Amino acid sequence: MPYRRMVSRTGGLTYLARTQPADWAAQPAMQCVICEHHFEAEDMAQCPAYGGTICSLCCSLDARCHDRCKPVSMRMKVQLLTPLRLLPARLRRRLLSPIGRFLSMLAGSALMLGGLAWQVDGPWRHVFLFIFLACAIGAWLLVMTQEGRRTATRETLHQTRLLMNEIRARRRTDEALKLAREKAESASLAKTRYISGISHEIRSPLNAIMGYIQLLQHDKRMPAERQKTFGIMRESGEHITSILSGLLDISRIEAGRIELHSDTIALPAFLESVAQMMRLQAQAKGLTLNWEPGFLPAVISCDEHRLRQILLNLLSNAIKFTRHGSVTFSAQWQGQIAEFIIADTGPGIAEEDYTRIFEPFERGRMTADMPGTGLGLTITKLLTEILGGELTFTSTLGVGSRFRVRLMLSDRDIALAPQLPAFPTGYDGPRLTVLVVDDNMEHRLIMRETLERCNFNVEEAESGSDCLACLPEVRPDLLLLDLSMPGMDGRDLALRIRQTEFSATPIIFLTGNLVESTNRHVPSLDDCPVMGKPVNLSALITEIGQMLNLKWHLPQAESAPISLTPSEPLSPDATQTLSAPQKAVLLTSLNSGNLRLFREQLTTLQAKQPALEAALAPLFELVSSYQLEALRHHLEISTS
Repeated sequence: MPYRRMVSRTGGLTYLARTQPADWAAQPAMQCVICEHHFEAEDMAQCPAYGGTICSLCCSLDARCHDRCKPVSMRMKVQLLTPLRLLPARLRRRLLSPIGRFLSMLAGSALMLGGLAWQVDGPWRHVFLFIFLACAIGAWLLVMTQEGRRTATRETLHQTRLLMNEIRARRRTDEALKLAREKAESASLAKTRYISGISHEIRSPLNAIMGYIQLLQHDKRMPAERQKTFGIMRESGEHITSILSGLLDISRIEAGRIELHSDTIALPAFLESVAQMMRLQAQAKGLTLNWEPGFLPAVISCDEHRLRQILLNLLSNAIKFTRHGSVTFSAQWQGQIAEFIIADTGPGIAEEDYTRIFEPFERGRMTADMPGTGLGLTITKLLTEILGGELTFTSTLGVGSRFRVRLMLSDRDIALAPQLPAFPTGYDGPRLTVLVVDDNMEHRLIMRETLERCNFNVEEAESGSDCLACLPEVRPDLLLLDLSMPGMDGRDLALRIRQTEFSATPIIFLTGNLVESTNRHVPSLDDCPVMGKPVNLSALITEIGQMLNLKWHLPQAESAPISLTPSEPLSPDATQTLSAPQKAVLLTSLNSGNLRLFREQLTTLQAKQPALEAALAPLFELVSSYQLEALRHHLEISTS
């Protein structure tokens, strides 16, 4: 029983059943482990049966504890058995056994009934025999009930101890798991920070390399035969960039921190570019890459980076694991559902590896000797599911594999802004000023050379403080800010600028940080686009034109007006080929992804100039088979 006050009929005096600890009354209000109510300390006691504090009411009503809080010598059972301690231990054990207790009760009943029968005369003596039999049966049932209750109590206590041990073990396990999870999360965060930092260090010099390659590609002084070399160099640099971008995908996906974006994509041109990117890799291995487009909408909405990543991963795997034969890439669209199929003639996948190949860092037995990290299919499947699609495959050993991706891609009835076929030489209106803020001198030099070709006045600042100091003097029309600068970074600088008189100045962020470039926006500055390094200079110029509402002057505009019809009769020799302005217009339509307009322009040229039929024939053939990259290459080579 707990420490509670017992009031007796001794003149109103009270006493405590057991002495409380010295500081018990100073304890704050406590919660009862049974009723979960709070009471003052004087009405509470520590209960060893329930392992917590218990109130006086619950203690009085609950007798299952058998007064375990009392000292052993004060328990009723012990007090009743005290006389038996005078007997020998062997005899005491026999008397306390079930048979001993039964015989003791039977003997007591026999003595009592025998005495009564001795005093009663007449026929009633036979009744005592039946009463004795009933007492014997009752005594046996009572002994069995007590023994059963004791056995149940012992089993309950045993199971309770086991349960408490399991609870304590589970708590220790939970604590160990929590500690291990915290360590794993810390290690993952450290890994993420390291990869993000090292990717920034790699992308910074890569930005200079890629920037000068793009400048050389648009330099008219370079020989035409070098354009293919520059193209290979640029594709290799973009491949390195894609590898860096994929480093963080697994950790970001598993942590649920990946972000999706709704991009407007010219689907036929996009898929053609994907096929062309992998065609050189296939040819290097002596494989044939077959691109088989079906019906495709002109424009769709999807995350362009993630869709490209899914298709490139599957095509790269198909080419890597196929030693001879071909890889077939097909795509079709119907009812808002796009289906992409990549089939190869590789070694195939064993049935026991069907689930294993989608696990991180796991490889199939047939391809265990091939280089790679084992993350490609894992990332591809996770990205497909995040986009709301499904990735399935079938495979036959020795024949090949066939992977199918199904995604919901909504078509868009819009015309995309045309991409620039070449760097512009100027724009309508007065000359504008662009302030480039970057702590890397090579990056500022690339931006200067690029923007000055477009007739911008370029000013430079090495840090955020230098930028704030020169703003009143330069008064720029556009700001290019590096996000990752020492001291005041790009975001802090932009927020400071938003508090000045130049708050309306457009801002474009450039960053080599993998996380920042993937997010595409900066907190509190959603109206400022983010472009990753290495910077795509054509995309940067296009973005600048859209933000400043510029009408560009293309290189051909200085020599001849851009028109689909010649301004003067052409000579018989000249009518056999397209003029530079005509090619520029066609290239602009092609880059915009509007194939309907491109076909109409071809038809218009053929109708107005029949002499161009031979020159237009390969263009009609390429556009009908959706070989857009080859079509673009044909127009660019002939234009340059």
